[in-house]
Formats: sequence, C-alpha cells, structure tokens
Amino acid sequence: MNDLNELAQKLAAGNWIVFRHEYLGDLCDLETWTAALRGCCAALDVVEVLVTITRKDLTIVFNAEKVPDAEAVQASVSRAELDRWLDRELRPELPARAARGK
Repeated sequence: MNDLNELAQKLAAGNWIVFRHEYLGDLCDLETWTAALRGCCAALDVVEVLVTITRKDLTIVFNAEKVPDAEAVQASVSRAELDRWLDRELRPELPARAARGK
C-alpha cells in the first residue's frame, strides 16, 4: 500500500502514471489495484482519472485537476511499450535522463 500512497502523492503533484498490467502479479487484479489507488487518492483529495488501454495492457492515471497534454501522455505510453519490448523496467524520467547524460 505504501507504493500506492506514493503514486497518489505523485498524482497530487500533477504527475501521471502509465501502469503496465504485468506488474499486478498473481496476488492482485486491476480492479483491486484501482480501488486501492482511488482510496489513497481520496485521502489526499485527489480526483483521479483512469484510462485503461486493454489491447496494450496499460492503464493511464492522472489528476483530473492537472490534466497532462496528449503528446506527453503518448510519449510516456510509447516509452512504456519500448521498455516492455526491450524487457526493461520503466524508469522515472529524471533518472533516465541523468543516465543518458541529459
């Protein structure tokens, strides 16, 4: 649950989440995960918006009061798909840029 609290805090700050469904594992399903995330968001008075892309096995979550632009979300989705294809863990953008020397 700590991870979900952390995600809710990131949503409150205006970040968005591209969640790969394979991270659910065997102990949790998508409905349980989204319900738990909604509970954490409610505790922070964050109204979350969830968009599930079934054919890509991804869920995008963002703060309804701080909606990201479509191009930024598309770039994040493309990055998640590339990392999945390369079998890499999705890294947050800032550490990823630092690793690339940018």
